[in-house]
Amino acid sequence: MNIALVSKTNGCVGGASFFAENIGGWLREAGHEITQFCVAPGPELRPYQRHLNRAGLASRLVRHVNWRIRQWGMLEPFPWEYWFGLRAQLDRFDLIHFHDLHRAISPRTLACVARKKPVFLTVHDCSAFTGGCLYPMECERFRKSCGECPRLQEIGPFDFTHSNLERNRQLARSPAIHYVFPSRWIGEEASRSLPFAGRATHIPNGFDFRPYNFQERHKAKTILGLAPGKKVVAICAASLDDHRKGVGFALNAIAASRALNPTTLLVGQATFPLDQHLSGMNYLLTGFVTDRTRLGLLHAAADLLLFPSLADNLPITIQEAMAAGTPVLAFAAGGVPELVRPGRTGWLVAAGDQAALNRQLREILQADETWNFGERARTMIQDEFSVAGCVNQHVTLYRAALDSAASQRRNR
Repeated sequence: MNIALVSKTNGCVGGASFFAENIGGWLREAGHEITQFCVAPGPELRPYQRHLNRAGLASRLVRHVNWRIRQWGMLEPFPWEYWFGLRAQLDRFDLIHFHDLHRAISPRTLACVARKKPVFLTVHDCSAFTGGCLYPMECERFRKSCGECPRLQEIGPFDFTHSNLERNRQLARSPAIHYVFPSRWIGEEASRSLPFAGRATHIPNGFDFRPYNFQERHKAKTILGLAPGKKVVAICAASLDDHRKGVGFALNAIAASRALNPTTLLVGQATFPLDQHLSGMNYLLTGFVTDRTRLGLLHAAADLLLFPSLADNLPITIQEAMAAGTPVLAFAAGGVPELVRPGRTGWLVAAGDQAALNRQLREILQADETWNFGERARTMIQDEFSVAGCVNQHVTLYRAALDSAASQRRNR
């Protein structure tokens, strides 16, 4: 098959674009022709990646208008990606697979493409079935009809959430648009909002061990200059300031275990003063890490990943840690319980329960069970989230949609 992928960017800037890059590479290895179009790519493009064309005054003007309207709180109304990028190239491809629309790609671009080719959309966050928010948290208005939005500060100064939701629902009514959900949780949430006319399929994101350099734990600690016999707790997020990632909960839990003197390994950007939480304790702040070899080493050095995210789909960070043999203590939020399985691959506590998180962390630090949990976690990632399985499920879905489209053309 000749497949086009469309994403916001490439590389590991965000989980959605990172997965789009990965699945593109894996599909190429499986013998398919792949082109990944990036709206705002990084400086280093892989052989199958292209900058989605936006040259010319008209293109720049329309894109700026979309950006301005988006700042007001409305989904991008003009499908510039189709007019100035995809339209002239559609005949080359059998299908188009979109990743990560939020603040990058107009939903109407998908509708335009779907008139000519089967379209797939992997739902990496909730914006595809809400009035515009990435994660609605405790709000359930999207299940009926958004409006009078309680989270408007995250979307824009004007409340277009009702019309945004209706546009998302209109998109789902097209039988040529097929939805892919990495977690069962996000698929269930979307089904409470969208009237699917096309396929809606659960395909977990695969995980590729090859770019990572995993070490035995004591060796990894030694390489990083950490004491081999001391417990290391990792906290990982692209931005440690992101409230949704719950880093404040994690730091409070570690501070509550100060008497056990763990070392804290912080992977990500932080602008707040860590000494306020970890004064007198050992910690290592790495900054944002893009090198997968380095990231694998960091995860392998940790005895535990502390991941109290308040909302998430199927976090790659958890997959990375578990693949390194590192178990996870997390909030039972979103799709996290599909990775972290109590008594087997880690521990879960109720989302937002600081006291429970503190208690569970203390118990883990005082016990010697993390090695067994980590081994089971690594085995689960290998068995249930393999690259081959992920590719096969995508290919099966693509072929079924292409066969259905061909059958419909013959019957016209």
